[in-house]
Amino acid sequence: MLTVTATLTVKAGQEHVFERIMRMAVPKVREEPGNHVYSVQRSTQDPRLFMFHEVYEDQAALEAHYAHLSTMGLDLHALLDESPHWIFHDTVISSEGDNLWAD
Repeated sequence: MLTVTATLTVKAGQEHVFERIMRMAVPKVREEPGNHVYSVQRSTQDPRLFMFHEVYEDQAALEAHYAHLSTMGLDLHALLDESPHWIFHDTVISSEGDNLWAD
């Protein structure tokens, strides 16, 4: 599994627009083959700060997701104050009890 987290800072006054777009996009992303999680959280300290938590079966599923976003015409950059901060993670231990460090 491949997990992606991202933080995005939305321009002041654009928070509701961003949220509305994401409410429409999330169900479509969840239908993508290989997508296991796609959730968006908002900071309790800064209403302009959003965090994405995404889980994909593999790199190919993530790349298919990027292609899908393009076909959806989803470009959030105009709503952002700065570039998103992305972090990519390999799953080590999941909530299902999988321990991927075991020999």
